[in-house]
Amino acid sequence: MIYWQNGIRVANAVANVAMKGNKVISYGANFAKPKMVASAAPKVSRESAVKAAELLTGAIYNSHPIELQYFIKDTCRGALMIHLQYRVTPFTSQDLTDTGFTTVTDPFDKVSSPNGWHQYNTTATTSTSGNNAVAYTGSTSITTSQTNPTNIYNYVYNPDIGATVGTNPDAARVNVFYIINMLHDLTVGPGYNCVQDNRGLGGLANDRVEVQVQSSAGGIINVPADGRSPRIWLGVWSKGDGAYQNDITAHEYMHGVNGRLTGGGTATCFQTFDAHVLDEGWADALPDLIQRTTANDRDFVMGKWASPGLRPYPYSTNKTVNPLMYSNSATTSDSFPGAQLWAVVWHEITVALIKEHGFSTNLFDPTSISGNTITLHLMIDALISQPCNPTFINARDAVIQADANRYNGTNKCTLWKAFAKRGLGYGATSAKTNSGTLPTGC
Repeated sequence: MIYWQNGIRVANAVANVAMKGNKVISYGANFAKPKMVASAAPKVSRESAVKAAELLTGAIYNSHPIELQYFIKDTCRGALMIHLQYRVTPFTSQDLTDTGFTTVTDPFDKVSSPNGWHQYNTTATTSTSGNNAVAYTGSTSITTSQTNPTNIYNYVYNPDIGATVGTNPDAARVNVFYIINMLHDLTVGPGYNCVQDNRGLGGLANDRVEVQVQSSAGGIINVPADGRSPRIWLGVWSKGDGAYQNDITAHEYMHGVNGRLTGGGTATCFQTFDAHVLDEGWADALPDLIQRTTANDRDFVMGKWASPGLRPYPYSTNKTVNPLMYSNSATTSDSFPGAQLWAVVWHEITVALIKEHGFSTNLFDPTSISGNTITLHLMIDALISQPCNPTFINARDAVIQADANRYNGTNKCTLWKAFAKRGLGYGATSAKTNSGTLPTGC
């Protein structure tokens, strides 16, 4: 049995009955009463859809009849089926030298972005401008349009010409639009929702993330309070276009998450020296986490494309490779020793939790209890629970509390051991002398 709306078949609305003799032995149905049904008049012609399919697949249309169908989304809204496609560097790639480019189809998370990335309120876009982000050059009106009239973005990057020549700016904007949207879908939740349309979930609207690629300033972010858009600037380096350095994009984006989650969305809670240091540490910890593709205990070099990297030490559980301890954060002349100390603590936490709970290739699954997913949840939860302008001790205690709140303290001793290994043990104080002690019971 198939469901119809406006005389059009609903592709995923089906009922089925299995019988044995004259008895029903199983029955299933996923009919829904949608709150809203899209117009029966599609926004693209059949001819355009065919051309787009031929371009992407390399196949030739064989004149098989084309059928227009509805598709019921999880939000019970009927939409005409159009698949979004982007030619990009994979989300888990640190930069384009890792795996090059790939084409992704409908990469949006259906819970975090139920209407996709190109629709907000009554607006539907066909460019690198959407609900969660706008990627542009010069001004927010200079975006990249679809290559085909079905929200397909198939721009080819040419490394043999300048970053600002030919279709390279388009390829750059598409890649950044994809990465920022993926970061949104990964981190959105209570307290953090930088979007145009909040869908009634709280917070102020009209504050999607704005990203200027190929700017004269590179690798910086401005994070205002809730209701105003964070803005990221990504420049062109001597080593390449920053639009493809996904670790830097994730680093800058995490500053926005930190600023919105700590202190209730005021974006004014990283003003003390230690708070600023911690902010930088979290910003490195996020790309380290999301660009981990296996359970292996591997080192992470921030900005490896700028050999030997942008930091003095790789992030490693080997203290010969990365010797940083809590005492290194005592310097006030340079923020990076303390920032890298906090990031390597998170590296230790991630590795320890993966050893304890295993590894998931899908960080977007909120039900996962794998080690790397637990790390992500603790990272976000701790930001929410820590005080404004936190110290290292405040931040450490917020992580322990986050585990108590979400996982009933299951990971308490694992976390304390990771902290103690880097001098932030149970006896650590604001004096910033190392403590390797553990609390009773660990």
